[in-house]
Amino acid sequence: MNATEKCLVLKVGSFREADCWVRLLSPTRGVFNGFAFGGNRSRRRFVGCLDPLSHVLFTIGTSKTGTYTVLEEGTLLNNFPAIRRDPARTGLAVNCVKFVEAVEIDPSDAKPVYQLLLETFRMLEEGGGSSELTPWLFRAKLAFEMGFSPDFLRCGTCGRAVGNEDGYRFGVEKGQVACRTCLSDGKPLEGLARPVSAGVLRVLDWVQQSRPMDWLSVSMDDAVRRQAGQLIELFVAYHLGLSWESGMYKKV
Repeated sequence: MNATEKCLVLKVGSFREADCWVRLLSPTRGVFNGFAFGGNRSRRRFVGCLDPLSHVLFTIGTSKTGTYTVLEEGTLLNNFPAIRRDPARTGLAVNCVKFVEAVEIDPSDAKPVYQLLLETFRMLEEGGGSSELTPWLFRAKLAFEMGFSPDFLRCGTCGRAVGNEDGYRFGVEKGQVACRTCLSDGKPLEGLARPVSAGVLRVLDWVQQSRPMDWLSVSMDDAVRRQAGQLIELFVAYHLGLSWESGMYKKV
């Protein structure tokens, strides 16, 4: 039985002269592959639908044996022309797509990840994004959307709200903040921990609450951005097992 579903096209390739395989992200299936038979030649069933970085309403079925997914036809919803025209925006969008592909997304996490990537495309289409901020903001937000949600504004030991003083540390393994008082009382954080300023903790809390359109108006001091980015990279590497190296995401 066929069904219709909105999908983001992540990657497309040919496996025969007329046929395509398509990697997709949907809010119910997560990342999956479908086959568009005749997709390289069809002028009616897939008009403009088989390009990466497109948002498409697909009619989806299965093969006669039920062993693979078949894309019957598609209706283009948005092909994000500004992203395609601008190499910088294209690069940022592809960076986000590569991260989604590298993360092993359970179907239960598919809806928020799909929504986040779609909103990121819309943000890039409207405002262009930032080469320094967008990639790590996306990685951080995706980790938070998948349930790794630290409380950046309270000490994980005593529950005291973060103030303006120095001396905080952030435990990467438990996603827990420790205040100077608890640290001085001989209650060290277990495992990997890093010193962090109160300002950076507030920035990370803002990222956790933000949506991609909010990223267009944000600006950060270089030192704050660097420290926040480093903590996010450690957090993503530990909890999602991925790091960005030499232009690709690698398992760690």
